[in-house]
Amino acid sequence: MDLLALIQNTRLQLKPFWVLATLVCLVYGMLIGVPSELNIYGEWLSLLLAGPLQLGLCIHFLKISKEDNPSFFDLFEGFNFLLNALLAFVIISALTILGLLFFIVPGIIVSLGFSMTFYIIAENPEMSINDALQRSWQIMDGKKMELFFLHLRFIPWYLLGLLCFIVGIFIVVPWHYLAIANYYQSIKGRLTEDNRFSN
Repeated sequence: MDLLALIQNTRLQLKPFWVLATLVCLVYGMLIGVPSELNIYGEWLSLLLAGPLQLGLCIHFLKISKEDNPSFFDLFEGFNFLLNALLAFVIISALTILGLLFFIVPGIIVSLGFSMTFYIIAENPEMSINDALQRSWQIMDGKKMELFFLHLRFIPWYLLGLLCFIVGIFIVVPWHYLAIANYYQSIKGRLTEDNRFSN
């Protein structure tokens, strides 16, 4: 895949929604970050909020990707699937941490392999957690390094954002998120084409 073209097209696609998407990401960061700074109960609250809000982010950016009328309130749509979102977050986090304990690289591989789980749940809320995790691992087979390089391409932009009094980071984050949503859409399309030709 031409990752540079994906990033450039994503920037153009995000342009009409940049303010909205930045606000969504900012509120997400505050809802996750602020409680964890208060006390031990706040840390638990952040953990409980992380899964549903992560799912809400994926719903929001999938809507932008599909040109499907994104809304600020997409961020809270994940609470409609609270149990699935919580289980997905806990399982992925636990497996990633376990992998990181084994010389970091396995943790990165696990994180990349399960990176599409929330997008899959967003599109298939009736799917079981086990099936969503398996589906993510399947569609990322042979594509983990490609996604890793996509993440790496945003590092210079984050560094530039830091130089812009940190505020610039909040401009880069929605761009990064939408690029991942578009990548998910792309690999789904590639799988559909492969299945069509194989049949």
